[in-house]
Amino acid sequence: MGATASGERPNVVLIISDDQGWADYGFMGHPTISTPNLDALAAGGVVYDRGYVTAPLCSPSLASIVTGLYPRQTQIRGNDPVGETKKMDPEVRAALRERMYAPMQIHESFVKRLRSNGYATLQTGKWWAGDPRDHGFEQAMTHGDTRRGGRHGDDGLAIGRSTMRPITEFVERAVDDEEPFFIWYGVFLPHSPHNAPERLVAKYRDVAPSEAIAWYWANCEWLDETCGQLLDCLKENGVYDDTLVVYTCDNGWGQDPEVRHKDDGRSKRYPTEMVIRTPIIVSHPAELQPVRDKRALASNIDIAPTILHACGIKPADGMTGLDLRDPDLLRKRDRVFVEAYEHDSDLDHLDDPDHGLLARVVIEGWGKLVDYGSRVELFNLKPDVDGRLDRQQIDAYRGARLAGILQQWLDADRR
Repeated sequence: MGATASGERPNVVLIISDDQGWADYGFMGHPTISTPNLDALAAGGVVYDRGYVTAPLCSPSLASIVTGLYPRQTQIRGNDPVGETKKMDPEVRAALRERMYAPMQIHESFVKRLRSNGYATLQTGKWWAGDPRDHGFEQAMTHGDTRRGGRHGDDGLAIGRSTMRPITEFVERAVDDEEPFFIWYGVFLPHSPHNAPERLVAKYRDVAPSEAIAWYWANCEWLDETCGQLLDCLKENGVYDDTLVVYTCDNGWGQDPEVRHKDDGRSKRYPTEMVIRTPIIVSHPAELQPVRDKRALASNIDIAPTILHACGIKPADGMTGLDLRDPDLLRKRDRVFVEAYEHDSDLDHLDDPDHGLLARVVIEGWGKLVDYGSRVELFNLKPDVDGRLDRQQIDAYRGARLAGILQQWLDADRR
């Protein structure tokens, strides 16, 4: 068997897709996109159809996943620092990045806790916070050095698109050493460039609404293929049953790929359902029975404490998320929250959680309130799945109540 044949210390694999709409999977009902490997993972695991990211932008979303905190708490709110340019002195640019990521050293990542408890840890794919080795990873594909082109993953972005070898070699070595392991698989798919193999694009070219969407759909299937390769590696090494696999997305895909750069208020950075919602899967064949929940509210804020609880490690005090392995616990949750900030962070104002804020969101049941500061929008997501019909004028009482809940959430954190 593998490193954890007893099942007492499970291996852990975290799969994070990138720029994928919440409905763009076979198991979520898409009529065309083929995702057989993720469909199988979902069929054997605990699935939350109504999962939510903490932020509709890559860097703050990933920071929340690794720390179990919201963007206003991590102070990682944007992708880039205000004032950074590609033409500036490399040392000045590197200093800006180091300053931007400094708060991540204050908030302990769950990876550090795994590493200090004897886990071998590997980072692959998307990563924004400098050198992954500073955050608990023993091995990392990403170097994070701005002077050498580091920003959001550099060399690590080759995983899945070009190679799976770092993962297969890591798993084989951990099994030989009888060491429990953790893999961060932040694969840069289906994110653009939408350049899936032609054999995949050909499947969608005649059925997609446009050529651009055919390429995006092909990238979704390409992602699924790479997930299948990863899961096959676990099976071939005899550790699949003893491995906790968590799947989520860092943020969704909100508009037609042909106009992805158009700032139309429904693209990334904005808290629309297509951008902030994601299915979340938790699979551990040796421990969990399959459950599909289409109502309970899950969040990426739950991932860090879920992994630590599964490994018998106490989460940090600030990690307020729930254990995703317990669907009954999730069903008791009343609401989840999302924060959206500007793409670039002003590093002189990180202590002000309202600086650069675009909107805050509270979702309670099927109700959703978006507070833009100057205005609010209210939606009933049960009939209005994509959140397009603003009900604030016809249901002002509910809007005021949800606004009060949002304020209470902020006040509790400021005490």
